[in-house]
Amino acid sequence: MADYILIHFSDDQFEWLSVNAKGRPLSGVGRGNGEELATVCQNKEVVLLVPGTDVLLTNATIPTRNATGIARALPYAVEEQLAEDVDLLHFARGEQDTEGAMPVAVIRRQCLDYYLEVLAQLGVQLTSAYAAPLLLPWKEGVWTVLIEGKEVLLRYGSDQGLALNSDSLALIVTRLLKEYTGDDQPTFKVWYGGDTAPDIAQLELTGCEVDLLPVPETGMAMMASTLALNSGFDLLQGEYRPQNADSLMSFKPWRMAVTFLALACFIQLGGVGYNYWQLIAEDKKLAQEIESIYRGTFPDAGKIIRGSERRQADRKLAALRQQSGRGSDTFLALLHMSGEELAKEKRLRLEGLSYQSGALTLRLQGSDLSQFETFKQKLQQGRERDIEVEVLSAASRREGVNGRIMIKERK
Repeated sequence: MADYILIHFSDDQFEWLSVNAKGRPLSGVGRGNGEELATVCQNKEVVLLVPGTDVLLTNATIPTRNATGIARALPYAVEEQLAEDVDLLHFARGEQDTEGAMPVAVIRRQCLDYYLEVLAQLGVQLTSAYAAPLLLPWKEGVWTVLIEGKEVLLRYGSDQGLALNSDSLALIVTRLLKEYTGDDQPTFKVWYGGDTAPDIAQLELTGCEVDLLPVPETGMAMMASTLALNSGFDLLQGEYRPQNADSLMSFKPWRMAVTFLALACFIQLGGVGYNYWQLIAEDKKLAQEIESIYRGTFPDAGKIIRGSERRQADRKLAALRQQSGRGSDTFLALLHMSGEELAKEKRLRLEGLSYQSGALTLRLQGSDLSQFETFKQKLQQGRERDIEVEVLSAASRREGVNGRIMIKERK
C-alpha cells in the first residue's frame, strides 16, 4: 500500500491521519467537517476505521474451499450468534485454515451503506475498511486493551476483539477468561490516551499480569502501524469490493473486449469442468463421512445403499425402539431413552456412540460447555433410581465444544 489516509467517523465530524506505506504518521490527527476531509483525501488511498461497536467478530468452520459455496453457507454457519435476519447483514471473512475454520466479521448492511454513501457524497472512494479491534497490536498470550476516555477496544485473539465501555471492562474480561483455553493465563497490555492513567485495580483482580502504558502517539497511529503488518482482513468484500476506475479507463476499447472474450472462454471451457470435479470430490468425501458415522452407530450393518442411509437408519432405530420398549436389552433401553432426549436438543449433535460393560457412551458436539451439564440433568430427571449419568469430558475447540457423556443402569 502507498501513502494513504486512515479515517474515522467521530460524532458529527471526521478524524483522519496521513500515513506512509510503513504505517508511520506523516502528520498529526486531523479533525474537521466533510469538506475538509474531502480536500485531504484527494488523490489518496482511503482506509476506513470501522468502530468495534458496529462489527461482530466471530469464526466459522465450513467444509469446502469453493468460494461460491462458502459465500452461500457463511451466513447460516454463524446464524445462531445473530439477532437479525441474515439478509440484513454483510459477512466478510479472513483466510481459511486447513480444517476449514475462518474468522468472520458481521456488520449491518445499513451501517456500511451509510458510511459509503456519506463518503460518496463528499467524492471520497474507499480503498478498504477494517474493524478497529483487529488493528490493535497482537501477540500470542497477550491481550491488548486501548482506553481512550470511556471508549475501550479489546483484542483477545488473532481474529477476536470487541468494543465496550470502560465501566464494563473487568466484567467482560472475567467472562472471557472463563472460556480461555490456553495453558497459562494471558497477560494484559493496557494502552491509554490522555494525561490521566485509568484505574486498572479491578483488572488486576483477575490474577493476570497487567502492564499499563501510555499511547506513544495516538490510538489511530498505533492502528496504522499494525495495519502495515497486514493485520486483520478487509470488510469490503463481495458486492462491496471497490472498483478501480483508473485501471479500467487505462485499457483501450479493443483490448478490453479481447480480455472479456478470453475470460469468457476460460470460464466456459475450464471453470465449469473444475467446479464439476471439485463437487464430485466433495460429494465423495461427504459420502465416506456418512458411511463412517452410520457404521459407527450400527456396527452390524450390511450393505449401505447410497442415498438411502437415512431411511435405513430410521428402520433400524424403529426396530431398536420396539425392542427397548419390551425391556429385552440394557443397550437398547439406554439408547431409546437417550435418543428421545437428544431429539429434543437443538444445539447438541451426536458424533458417535459406543457400548461397553453395560455403559452407553455418547460423543456429542455443542456450542457451549453448559449444554452438556444441562443435557445430563435432563437425562437424570425422573430416572435417578434407574440410571447413572456422568459427563466424562467436555473441551472447547475452534469448531465448538466436544464432549462425552456416559449412561448406565444403576445397580
